Amino acid sequence: MLHTQQERMRDEAVGRADALSARIDHDLATQIELLKVLARSPRLDEDVADLAPFYEVATRFKAELPHWDRIFLANIAGDQLVNTGLPFGTPLGHVVDEAGHLRVVAVGKPIVGNMVGPGTASPNGRGMVSVRAPVIRHGQVVYTLAATIKADRFADLLRAGLREPLRGIVVDNAGVIVATTGNPDRIGQSPGPMALKARAEGDAGVYRGLTPDNAGMITAFRKSPETGWSVHVAIPIAVYQAPFDRSVWILAIACVAALGLTALLVGLLRRELRAERQDIQAKAHAARMEALGRMTGGVAHDVNNLLMAVQGNADLIGRRLRDRHHVEDAKLDRHLASIKLAVEKGTRITRDLLVFSRGGSAAHVETIDLAERIGGNLGLIRQSLTGAIALDLDLTPGFRVAIDPVQLDLALINLAVNARDAMPDGGTLRIALERTTLEGGEEGRAVTLSVTDSGVGVPPEILPHVFEPFFTTKGVGSGTGLGLSQVYGLAKAAGGGVSITSAEGPGEGQGTTVSIHLPLAEETEGTAVAGWADAPADRIGPGTRLLLVEDNEEVGRVTTALLTDAGFTVRRVVDAEAALDLLSARSPEDPIQVVVSDIRLPGSLDGVALARRVREDWPDLPVLLVSGYSDSIAEARALGFTVIGKPFDTAGLIKAVTRAMAAPAADRTPIA
Repeated sequence: MLHTQQERMRDEAVGRADALSARIDHDLATQIELLKVLARSPRLDEDVADLAPFYEVATRFKAELPHWDRIFLANIAGDQLVNTGLPFGTPLGHVVDEAGHLRVVAVGKPIVGNMVGPGTASPNGRGMVSVRAPVIRHGQVVYTLAATIKADRFADLLRAGLREPLRGIVVDNAGVIVATTGNPDRIGQSPGPMALKARAEGDAGVYRGLTPDNAGMITAFRKSPETGWSVHVAIPIAVYQAPFDRSVWILAIACVAALGLTALLVGLLRRELRAERQDIQAKAHAARMEALGRMTGGVAHDVNNLLMAVQGNADLIGRRLRDRHHVEDAKLDRHLASIKLAVEKGTRITRDLLVFSRGGSAAHVETIDLAERIGGNLGLIRQSLTGAIALDLDLTPGFRVAIDPVQLDLALINLAVNARDAMPDGGTLRIALERTTLEGGEEGRAVTLSVTDSGVGVPPEILPHVFEPFFTTKGVGSGTGLGLSQVYGLAKAAGGGVSITSAEGPGEGQGTTVSIHLPLAEETEGTAVAGWADAPADRIGPGTRLLLVEDNEEVGRVTTALLTDAGFTVRRVVDAEAALDLLSARSPEDPIQVVVSDIRLPGSLDGVALARRVREDWPDLPVLLVSGYSDSIAEARALGFTVIGKPFDTAGLIKAVTRAMAAPAADRTPIA
């Protein structure tokens, strides 16, 4: 048991180090993407750059990013041309980080710089980190663009991802501390010989080290292969040894009264064995659930492809028969409607399976009636409660919101489970809908979904932290701390917000209310696509050439037929490599004007990787991704790509394609 407790502490430290390293890598990649957007400024396209307007553009750009300190533009010789920290026209010198500047010029790719701060040549005495990107014109690097980012940003990420008693530091590629949860005077200094030795010997692991005041620590670290930065999460040795120290006291007492406590020790041993057996069973259950999740994901993809073939062929049959007979057939329409209803039910079943086997997958946003959706899932909500808890509903119909319905279901289950744990002796769970107004929004154009329990309440000192990822008041193994953070993410993704109120103590008025505030969906008339109304006539029209990348033969055939009937000229390939070869060989007489690709593809490149290559090599070419199910959907949306779920109807597909083509190229590049 002692080793198990210490192993859990080590596992938690390793997990936090991995998660924080990934979060910081993502943040640095985002900063580079932002800088690449600025590097595409038309003000830098001329042989002699128009520096005064570019200075204004860069100054406004930086003003939108409070964590950026300033932006620099330099020619390839290293002479500064623009510095947003100084008035335009001020004489400027050579770049400070010449090595970083020369590296960008040499490789022609963005890089992450190292710490500039206390103890180094920071221009303003504050800790800074730089990112650099080349300005490329006609295949050549003509300038370098750099931005300095306040190191406070990484300290905030570190504090958000850790809780007591864990401590952490972030170390850059040069072996200098960028951020810390402890003494800020350590920023800009070396993390110590043990940390440097661990970084030099591997990319991850656990080592023993000392704080500057010689306090022992057990430290887990993870080094990023992309940036060379590392995150170190430490457990104070006193906390790590606490289980052992407690056992020593127990053993000492047992030695004093050995004969009298023999029976007690036997009982403790039995409990220890039982706990170990339960731990083994829990790990086996987790492994089974992970295997179930992988299997369910594959099944969902295959089933949704089958449903896509069914729905697509039904659309084609209905259209061909109507075109042939030139009349409406009510009986035919009923049969086709029955097929469509069956497809919709099958799609919902696969999504619900994903929610409960893997925590859900961000499939797509739909406009739904909240009361109808909640009412359809009352059985699942009741199964999450105990028989001693009454369910009170006030679900006014007609509140329609644009939201991911699967994630909404998961949020309600999370809230129901939290309420159940807060009412061990029973009580009442109330779910209600009420018209409201979002801050800064139109009067009455929002709805609040509130979930209220009559439980023990949340202490005031804990209340501000409940939406933080991994924050939990439950014991080890009893909660992940991700339930309320999932609710928060759902509300934010839907353009709304979330709040919580709680009262402790016995008697009337105790309990907790979590309120999800959502904007109401805009009402639209009809869903059909009228010709090419969503897009400019000079970009889209009958005969528009479309590249379809789909390896499933039946889905590829029916999708090609649907698009051809809609007026597109379709060319289809089955993998990303063939798509890239075709795009590279295309001519002005036979152009490709839009790419539609499945996310799951055979070969070394999936649909997301293909979309990224297309964005890099042909930024004016729009890309639309489709998927029956994939773990990469969230990644694709985070990169700014539109994803529609299979099965889709003809109108939905055509509308998504035309909107993708209508969007300006600049809008297809994410800047956050």
